[in-house]
Amino acid sequence: MDDNCTPKILRSTAKLPETPALERIGYGTGVGVFNLQREDLSPWAAKIISRNAGRDRKQYSNRLQLEAKVLSSLNHPNIIGYRAFVKRPDGREVLLMEQCEQSLIDLIEMRKEENLGPYPVEYITKVAVDIAKALEYLHSSLVLHGDIKSGNILVKNNFEIIKLCDFGVSLPLKSDGTLHKIKGCKAFYIGTPCWSAPEVLKGEECLGAIITSKADIFSYGLVLWEMMTLSFPNSSTAMDESYYTGISDDLDAHLGERPPLPDSLANDPRYRQIVELFNMCTMQDYKKRPSAKQILKFMGTY
Repeated sequence: MDDNCTPKILRSTAKLPETPALERIGYGTGVGVFNLQREDLSPWAAKIISRNAGRDRKQYSNRLQLEAKVLSSLNHPNIIGYRAFVKRPDGREVLLMEQCEQSLIDLIEMRKEENLGPYPVEYITKVAVDIAKALEYLHSSLVLHGDIKSGNILVKNNFEIIKLCDFGVSLPLKSDGTLHKIKGCKAFYIGTPCWSAPEVLKGEECLGAIITSKADIFSYGLVLWEMMTLSFPNSSTAMDESYYTGISDDLDAHLGERPPLPDSLANDPRYRQIVELFNMCTMQDYKKRPSAKQILKFMGTY
């Protein structure tokens, strides 16, 4: 990620039908994600600025431009693939990406509705390893994702491969892993409060609240907790639509804390390694959290 506040708009000659003709497969703050079928070719996912974005359209447009810029510079099997960035005749930007079948948040919700209980260890391990690989690559590329959560993790071919997505609020890092503040540019962490690290929630105005790549690691740890408990971390709201806008009116007073695990999981020898990893990643002191590289070594895959 270079030292440029305003992302360069990337162009493409790709043609898109009008959104009513596209199948919606997801949504986020100010955007919709649609299935773009291509004749005799693999489908793409099209992230499009919402028509009703209103006065916030410029903000959402900047985020989508940033995401296009970041994604186009990355190339890793566990990060969603960039395909193109276009502007529609009505002026709305569209980011075209590799398509995966489902998001982890949807799978967790379905599992909860079917009363299937915690994900088996092998599924959690697969997510843990693949996303750690994505983060190791991302952080070594001096990029902080800034919004790790189950909704930004995609699952392909029934957990054959896991991919990280949504880089619209990513931030540049310095070589020491701390947030890189660009001159004349106000860089601030946005994230989603339920998954945010304590140092993020304190805010930059708080003495000692240093934001580093370890903020991603804390959020990553909470994703492991989600797969074990089938719940949102540090929130009294269950699976509801407010999640998708990144806003909840019913947050607990425990944001930035390590949520407790049921004794049945915490004491289950099958989950010992995952529980230990969860505890390591959710330390209050960011300096005590492992790096993504250390996680991979701990999991025996580096």
